[in-house]
Amino acid sequence: MSTIKDVAAYAGVSVATVSRVLNKKGPLSEKAINKVNEAIEKLDYHPNILARSLASGKNNTIGVIISSFNDPFWSEIAQEIENTAREKGYHVLYSIAQEQMKQEVVALEELQTRQVGGIIYACGGDEDLTQQLLQQCGIPLVSLINEMDGICSVISQDRQGGVLAARHLIAKGCENIVHVSGNLDRQLSANDRTYAFMEECQKRETTCRLYQNKAGNAASPEVLRRLVNQVFCENPYMDGIFLSNDIMATLCISCSQSQGIRIPDELRIVGYDDIRISSLMYPPLTTIRQDFKLLAQRAVEMLLDQIEGKEAPMLLEIPVELVERKTT
Repeated sequence: MSTIKDVAAYAGVSVATVSRVLNKKGPLSEKAINKVNEAIEKLDYHPNILARSLASGKNNTIGVIISSFNDPFWSEIAQEIENTAREKGYHVLYSIAQEQMKQEVVALEELQTRQVGGIIYACGGDEDLTQQLLQQCGIPLVSLINEMDGICSVISQDRQGGVLAARHLIAKGCENIVHVSGNLDRQLSANDRTYAFMEECQKRETTCRLYQNKAGNAASPEVLRRLVNQVFCENPYMDGIFLSNDIMATLCISCSQSQGIRIPDELRIVGYDDIRISSLMYPPLTTIRQDFKLLAQRAVEMLLDQIEGKEAPMLLEIPVELVERKTT
């Protein structure tokens, strides 16, 4: 493996000159820059990021803890975090913790041992234990999607999303509505979409029956299918259904088609998130869009402000919007 000394020798310049080219600092001639870049390419040189951070006292790596890469929602969020961090000159280390405290502890420890400059936490286990764990972390933190007391947080306006979904289904003439939420026993900001949806239905004197997906994001496809089949079996007269995410909505479309239920003539379906597949399925899904790009950008910016010693807001709420397609 080539070293910075090898690059300097090949280019015929000093190690200090190579360092200035790599860090884009100091006065440099175009000729020197070209020589160093040519040497880097020829020798396939890759800087040792950890060594550079130790030498400079600044670590340009942030950690991100998410619950799953299998969930399209989190994979799209992760992509946007990566894009934003890269634009700002930072690298990202990811760690998975499937909403279990033991896994969250391991994930935090792994990232800390790699001396990341800060962590974006995008999970939702037991709030009290998680909060205690994060506050003991000792480095800058941002909670993404879930608001946490005492920790800078970036969330979606989920109450707005619940209201938009309810008003849309009722405006379409739905009178017997079902809502499938996440696990309401867990203290999550996402629960606000459910509470707002139920309150809006009650306010407008529209029947609404609630089911919970107790298994949450970790649920297997078989578990989710059983829940959807139960909903359809127990509610033969439902004419509208609001799901807490687009994956559940996709299963409802599939179940409707297998039973010969016409969408949207006999059943109207609204999802949540607007993951990429939502516009590609048939029929295209009406859903509440979360702004993945803006959520990720604000989380990264908030974390970098803390790392750089700047003041960061404790809470940012990102608006959501209804995207009407062919399922309503």
